[in-house]
Amino acid sequence: MEFHKPKPIHNWCEFLKEYAIIVLGVATALAAEQAVESLHNRTRAAEARASVHAEIARNLGYMEEREKSEPCVRNRLEEVGKLIAAMGAGQKLPDTIWLGAPAGYLMEDGKYKSALAAGNASLFNEQEQAAYAGLYASFAIYWQTALDEQKTWASLRILEEHPTPSQALDLQLRNDLQQARFERYYVQLGRRVSLAEGAAIGLKPGRVLRFPPTACLPLNTMRTDVKTGRDLDPP
Repeated sequence: MEFHKPKPIHNWCEFLKEYAIIVLGVATALAAEQAVESLHNRTRAAEARASVHAEIARNLGYMEEREKSEPCVRNRLEEVGKLIAAMGAGQKLPDTIWLGAPAGYLMEDGKYKSALAAGNASLFNEQEQAAYAGLYASFAIYWQTALDEQKTWASLRILEEHPTPSQALDLQLRNDLQQARFERYYVQLGRRVSLAEGAAIGLKPGRVLRFPPTACLPLNTMRTDVKTGRDLDPP
């Protein structure tokens, strides 16, 4: 291999020319590297954004599916109130009682957490980051409220066992009924807040699998006759 020795520089003009060539070469290489990195980051951000948007749309879809069963939930709580009043008045309860439960859907956050862990979320602009953080905070509150609601309904389902009336039981059931109404209100509020936050960034509810809510079955449904979407009865 033949090597060319650098020519000796005889004056400042030649020196500045050589220096300019070197600086230009380095600047060009750095600019090309930055362009490649910028393109790579834009690709990462786009992929992460698409995944997060799909996850948000699913969560909003779950909320909309829950909303479709709200009339059933409201009516069932009214029926529960009548049962509690009847038991408190010493009246005999119906031989068969089925309370069921509201529809419950898990709020997903895996894609968002992955974007945070991989550093891809930092590639979003500040407005996007704030919007996603707000939405997922709303999802977390919604999911916790929905979990609490399921626990409250589980406590109310003691009525299905025709328990022995007592003052303590009457007080417990009345408290549970008020708690169930409170949680239903906040589930609805969480849905409205999340839909508004999603709409603000152009996202709508997506299509999701639907599982029939057992609270929509008649009050006199036999447990042995119940068939849910997952073949699961409420505990």
